[in-house]
Amino acid sequence: MLFQSFTKKQNEIVIEKDIFDQLQYMVVTLLKREFPMHYEGNHILYTANLRLEELKQLASYHRKKINLDSSIGQFHKDAYEMTIKNSNQLQLLIDSYISLHIESDRERLNHRLSFKDRQVTSLYNELSEYNEQKVLPSLQDSYWKAFKEDLLPLLAEIR
Repeated sequence: MLFQSFTKKQNEIVIEKDIFDQLQYMVVTLLKREFPMHYEGNHILYTANLRLEELKQLASYHRKKINLDSSIGQFHKDAYEMTIKNSNQLQLLIDSYISLHIESDRERLNHRLSFKDRQVTSLYNELSEYNEQKVLPSLQDSYWKAFKEDLLPLLAEIR
């Protein structure tokens, strides 16, 4: 009996996720949070691209209304800058989602991001621990904003 339990534990293999898997999990989690109604792969890309198009149209509208001589013109300038920032972040997430679902690029991306391994693993562990904890609803948005700010520079390395 003791011998069986010992051999059973030896046979259990702990599969550690590589950088590719960790980034893929984080990007999918972030996109699912951004678009909670669409959990399936193709639908989430479709919804994300629709949102990206909306952001580009909003940026175009605000850009036309920029006038540095008035307060409302300043508002449109700030709105334009924020909309462009959100659009660029979403585009990076979409591009990363696509790149991280191409299995033939696994070795290349793992090698390319090997010097960022500690940062990726740390962020991945943080997300895993966060999912196991109960967080105050008022703090969730600030957590996801901070998580995105840490993740996006890592995703920019994929491009």
